[in-house]
Amino acid sequence: MSFDYDKKLKITGNSIDECKEKLFKTFGKDFRIVDKQIVQKSGFLGFGRRDVTEVTYVTFHPNAYSPDSKSYDDDAEAQRLAKNREGILQNQSSVLMSAQISQLNQQFNAKIDEFEKVMSNKLQTIAGGQEKHESIVKIEDLLSQNEFTFSYIKMMEERIRNEFSLEGLEDYDLVERRVVDWIGESISVAKESVFRPPHVYIIVGPTGVGKTTTLVKLAAMFIKSFSVENSGRRPEVCFITTDSMRVGALEQLERWGDRLSSRVLKAERVEDLKTLYDENRNNVDAIFIDTSGYSPNDAAHLAQIKMLLDVPGMNPDVYLALTASTKARDLQNIMQNYEPFGYKSVIVTKCDESEQIGNVISVLNERHKTISYLTHGQMAARDITKANVVEFLKRLEGFKIDRVHIENKFGVEM
Repeated sequence: MSFDYDKKLKITGNSIDECKEKLFKTFGKDFRIVDKQIVQKSGFLGFGRRDVTEVTYVTFHPNAYSPDSKSYDDDAEAQRLAKNREGILQNQSSVLMSAQISQLNQQFNAKIDEFEKVMSNKLQTIAGGQEKHESIVKIEDLLSQNEFTFSYIKMMEERIRNEFSLEGLEDYDLVERRVVDWIGESISVAKESVFRPPHVYIIVGPTGVGKTTTLVKLAAMFIKSFSVENSGRRPEVCFITTDSMRVGALEQLERWGDRLSSRVLKAERVEDLKTLYDENRNNVDAIFIDTSGYSPNDAAHLAQIKMLLDVPGMNPDVYLALTASTKARDLQNIMQNYEPFGYKSVIVTKCDESEQIGNVISVLNERHKTISYLTHGQMAARDITKANVVEFLKRLEGFKIDRVHIENKFGVEM
């Protein structure tokens, strides 16, 4: 586009915008303002002079451009385009440089990450290639034989590495003795409950763990202990069964009740249990409540039992019964699913049917649970013992157990 700078025209208006509007209405976009100034304009008959804007402009000259010639306007336009092109190139150069720097940073960071990964792999390879000390290997084998969990074994291995030097590991007997101590320290025995008549005992747990037999053993032990502490006075106790599923459950408990000279009552609903509790709370020293057994995964029935046992003011001691032979993974599942019962502690049953006890120790430790009693055999009057660390350690297979040492350390009376 070429403008005819030889033909400069002028127009006035109250403002520059008014002038531009006038020019646009006349020429469209085919004009260019080359100068503007404020001038005075006379009013009507020369009165009232006022300031106005005077604009000098040129218009488009259609014949002023040819391929072989350049007008003044073309040179100006070329200079403007050259400056714009230079600015664009500078911006492009700046953007390109930033992109290159960013790319170099990414490549550098990638190299660093790759180097760290390679070094990490090398360190792991070196560590993995190191042979374990013979003492550690022997301890791990013993723990595995006793069915301790993998995580428990690794915990013990790490503790050995942290507390023994390479020279210290040469003394295997000392390492073994220390590990036995650590196992004992990982076992948490429940504190004795404070007697508060009527003291209510409830045992929950899955089918087949021996809840009814364990409840009777617990009652027999309570009766014997109470008599000793109260100058031979026999306590008043009663049994309440809520087990409506197992055939013969009531009859079995009634036979035991006859032997212990204790009443056996039955509750099928929440209202029944509440009524029986209210009727007997002032007449007995202890109440022992038996429950139905279900799969630990049967959430619906577990919720029903929980609701049944929820009697206001009863404040029972709830124990979870587990068999000693249960696999560690199943123990984890059972303990997790019975958490809503708020069980006080764990009773390990049928200890005579299992030679290993590491599974129980491991899971109790991992879930931060205490243990109250161990049962074994079918003699209700005697086959239950208060849990103690020494009893657990004595059952460890393959370990050299210093009986005097562990009894002194863990406070067991001789």
